[in-house]
Amino acid sequence: MAETAQTMTEFTYAPGEKNIIGDRFSPSVVIFWLKTSVAASSTRVQYKAPNTLFGLIPLGASTKTIPLRNIASVDTNTKFNLGSLVWGLIFLFVGFGMFDSNALAAIVCLLIAVANFANVMSATLTFHDPSGGANAITVSILEKDKLMKLAQEIQARVFTDADQLRHEESMHMAEKQYTAQTNSVLIQQQMLANQQMQAARQTQAPEQSEQTQQGE
Repeated sequence: MAETAQTMTEFTYAPGEKNIIGDRFSPSVVIFWLKTSVAASSTRVQYKAPNTLFGLIPLGASTKTIPLRNIASVDTNTKFNLGSLVWGLIFLFVGFGMFDSNALAAIVCLLIAVANFANVMSATLTFHDPSGGANAITVSILEKDKLMKLAQEIQARVFTDADQLRHEESMHMAEKQYTAQTNSVLIQQQMLANQQMQAARQTQAPEQSEQTQQGE
């Protein structure tokens, strides 16, 4: 999946990040030259997805970074895009209707219709956060298997991070309990020492009084 330590994506990583994986996906069947990049390390997930108009015209890209501790689960599914079907039908009818008056515009409309029909089915990678929110990435249905493989790798890192977090919390609680017990023992020892000193003073006081009377 990854060709180098930096993966096949364009992301850079901070010192200390390890277990880096990543891959690139076509966002749709038609615009295969554009790529959606997804990568994960031992601390975070990054992705960059192109934005398109009507599933054909590129309009920049969106980038997101998600700490692993903010991911509750990773899911993949096959999605039916009703919007793509509706837009495809609209541009299809418009294209056929314009052939007599403007053949060039009709061809453009038909190309947009084909692009939307190609995106009626897609594969989606979704990152769920503990509060119930989600971040989703949509790619070509032809890349479903590759997307599922990457999702499993990311899920493994999410579980590893959760186990590490629980271990750190357990160690922190054990340290607090040990500190509390140590402080309790020290307090008890100090109280015992004070009691012994008071008892010694009370024993010495009568002896000193008796020695004073004998000297007079």
